[in-house]
Amino acid sequence: MKMIINGKRVDAASGETVEVLNPATGEVLDTVPVATQADIEAALDAARQGQKVWAKVPIYERIAILKRFRALLERDALAVSTMLTRELGKPLTQSTSETACTLNIIDNFCECARTLGGETYVPNNFSHSTGGDLVMTVREPIGVVACILPFNYPIELFVQKVVPALLMGNAVVIKPATDTPLANIRMAELLLEAGVAPEAVQLVTGSGARIGKWLCESPKIDCISLTGSTAVGIETARNAAAHLHEVGLELGGNDPLIIFDDCDLDQAVAEAVGGRFANSGQTCCASKRFIVQNSIKEAFTEKLVQAVSQLVVGDPFDEKTSYGPMVNPRALQDVMAQIKLTVEQGAKLLCGGEVVNNGVSVAPTVLGDVTREMSIANEMEIFGPVWPVIGFDTEEEAVELANHTPYGLSSGIITKDIFRALRMARQIDAGGVVLNGAGLYRTPEQPFGGYKSTGIGQEGGAHTLLSMSLNKTLILKGAFS
Repeated sequence: MKMIINGKRVDAASGETVEVLNPATGEVLDTVPVATQADIEAALDAARQGQKVWAKVPIYERIAILKRFRALLERDALAVSTMLTRELGKPLTQSTSETACTLNIIDNFCECARTLGGETYVPNNFSHSTGGDLVMTVREPIGVVACILPFNYPIELFVQKVVPALLMGNAVVIKPATDTPLANIRMAELLLEAGVAPEAVQLVTGSGARIGKWLCESPKIDCISLTGSTAVGIETARNAAAHLHEVGLELGGNDPLIIFDDCDLDQAVAEAVGGRFANSGQTCCASKRFIVQNSIKEAFTEKLVQAVSQLVVGDPFDEKTSYGPMVNPRALQDVMAQIKLTVEQGAKLLCGGEVVNNGVSVAPTVLGDVTREMSIANEMEIFGPVWPVIGFDTEEEAVELANHTPYGLSSGIITKDIFRALRMARQIDAGGVVLNGAGLYRTPEQPFGGYKSTGIGQEGGAHTLLSMSLNKTLILKGAFS
């Protein structure tokens, strides 16, 4: 497949390509260009011109065009989902669910854009010099938005970034993850088919480190929206600082799930399993630390081991499969190294801890006797199907353990005491707290983002539309004099 620059499908100026592999089989699915800096400059120049064209399209027409994009994506949902399963290894059942979810997200953005207005007021209460004036605010495009996408939910996050940027009259430069560019290229083609101004949609492929740096350092970019690791986010913010680009960063997490002894144990185990295994555990807001009251820790852990042992690891096209391969061998090696380190630090390997599924998957792994000093309990985000269980006695200790990390994306509390749950929720340093469930939760309209090293800003509904636009104040002096 090719890049999209200035409405045309193009190769890299150098002719260099990189293979896109099926992680389940090692099969070469396709190749994509490795963009050069000259390609990036061409994309940025086209985007700057395209933004002026696209911004002149009335917002009701932009909404209609994005609605057509939604219809085309629904038409091609199975093909796009299948493409994602082949390049990521996510079970087809989960890929189709992700694609279906994006249709609701598009609907939500379009409705938010339709009703997004400004403010109008008469400043009578400030001073005699402003009392007869009329003050109004209007939203205007921010300019060119770099949409830098991750590998794990590329269909959903394409829509979370690209659709609101376009609705607000911006041009976009899309950079898919190197492992999963194919579905995103197809989605960009659907945008053009729907009627988005060709110059307003650029898509470039190749080295994430190089392209990200070129984009973020460029004065031709106005806003950067990135989902990725904390390390990449820090580098992105550093590169963007020279031009004070608007930056939205959704980064790493080490999300806690706190389970009290008054819980329904079977429900707690179901939440712990269901909130972790999807997409081979490669989900930013999945629960990654299981903080369990000591009085039930043994019983919970025993049921947890039984439950994860029922997960089916295998062919992502088999509807019985719970999860398939890791996205690439490096990701698999990282998770295995993290398991090994945690055991060396004193944790007990209760099940799993091995490579399965013809060497491409990590077996469901439960680690017991994890303590707060271990890397997995604080600074280390483990991006795989691993359940570390940490014990606690008191509510205060649970809060301390939950906050004992540089991250703060999502979290969960399971208890029958609603007042305790609400009290603790206010004390947990995270952007979201799910009461009576795991933190794996996101709706189209909710503000989604985290505290501390988990990032900057929030995505979702009107929150994204506001972050991808500028607020201009208009003052009509003497309007009521």
